Amino acid sequence: MTNTPYAARRVFAQRVPFAPTHYQCFDAARMIAESVVGTDPEVTCVVGIASGGIKPARLMADYLKVPFHTVTARHNKSDVPWQQATGDVEVLLTDPLPERLAGTVLLVDDIAGTGATFAAVTDALRGRLDDGAAIMPVALFRNRGCAQKPDRWAWTVNDWVVFPWETPHHGQTQPVPALRRVSIR
Repeated sequence: MTNTPYAARRVFAQRVPFAPTHYQCFDAARMIAESVVGTDPEVTCVVGIASGGIKPARLMADYLKVPFHTVTARHNKSDVPWQQATGDVEVLLTDPLPERLAGTVLLVDDIAGTGATFAAVTDALRGRLDDGAAIMPVALFRNRGCAQKPDRWAWTVNDWVVFPWETPHHGQTQPVPALRRVSIR
């Protein structure tokens, strides 16, 4: 377990939360997986950050035909909309992760809000990396306030996102635009 403090602020217009569909999320995960084919070094495994990164990570691992693992990282105490991240991320490496990681490790979350979760998990995994191995953070969404952009993401937003695998939002939501391409840092 590691705790990593991180200072950045999410940007929220506080209008109406975005609500992508399962299909949109899975299509974005597929497009991100397609975008990493041919990466040097090649992707050797996918690590999904629990809980929001699990479904897209599993789809990416299946698409890429590589092993799938999970880690747990949390800094929000609840899923209440429009809360700022604490910046204090707790990481638990509970999945039987390999002792050594080679190639490119695709690190997946549903959203990069500030970059704190990716930074904390990368720090926690760094000691397992072989020489020449790399961690590539990817997310379905990136908040405009994200200080450290992931390497790839599908949508950039300036408001809260309610994912189809979360508790439904009781109120109005807005759809996300059609996905045209994956953004690459």
